[in-house]
Amino acid sequence: MKHFFRRLFSRLFPRRTPFKPFDRSALPKPPSPSFDEMLAEGVLVAESAGRMALKNRLIVFALRGEERFEPARAEAIARDVLYELVQEADEAAERAAVERESASQREGRSAHQHDYHRVDTVNLRHRERVYAGVAKRLWELREDPDYLERFTEHARDAAWEDIAAAIDARLDREWSDIEVDAEYELERDERTRELLVDLERDLREAEAERARRAEAGDAFRDFVG
Repeated sequence: MKHFFRRLFSRLFPRRTPFKPFDRSALPKPPSPSFDEMLAEGVLVAESAGRMALKNRLIVFALRGEERFEPARAEAIARDVLYELVQEADEAAERAAVERESASQREGRSAHQHDYHRVDTVNLRHRERVYAGVAKRLWELREDPDYLERFTEHARDAAWEDIAAAIDARLDREWSDIEVDAEYELERDERTRELLVDLERDLREAEAERARRAEAGDAFRDFVG
């Protein structure tokens, strides 16, 4: 009976195996992305920035109400936006080349993430190639009519969604309980003009903020190549 309870106790409360200290070096190294993968990601980042820029410009035109939406004009604006991104990617590639050349002259360990040394030259070369590849791909896309049509349509849909959401929010906030009478009908145009003025002001502020961030660094600062 004594042995029975001993065996039962050992099954119910097994002796714990001590854990080994965590060894980070024993973890498998993550596979390095290929050039094509980094290029594809860089193009996606640039396209996202381009759609947002085009969307904001379309919203400005819509709020001004000076003329109706014309696909050909919108596609011309899209080509301008993509050209700006091509320039930014080219400039980023040039900066990476300069940093690589400077890093090749320095030995030792980095003091911070932008303190490049000789050991970083390979990664800087990869980054330079990716930025140059992004610029080349965007240049090809801006010459593709089918791509420009899709690019513009997506930006236009996003613009109308933002305008509709802003109008809905403004109506819910300020006119949640509306009594429709003769005075309401007479003042409708004036309220609409006030709303458009507010929306255009908000858009200018958003554009100014985007320009400020662009001046502070390149448009791909969130992309790690």
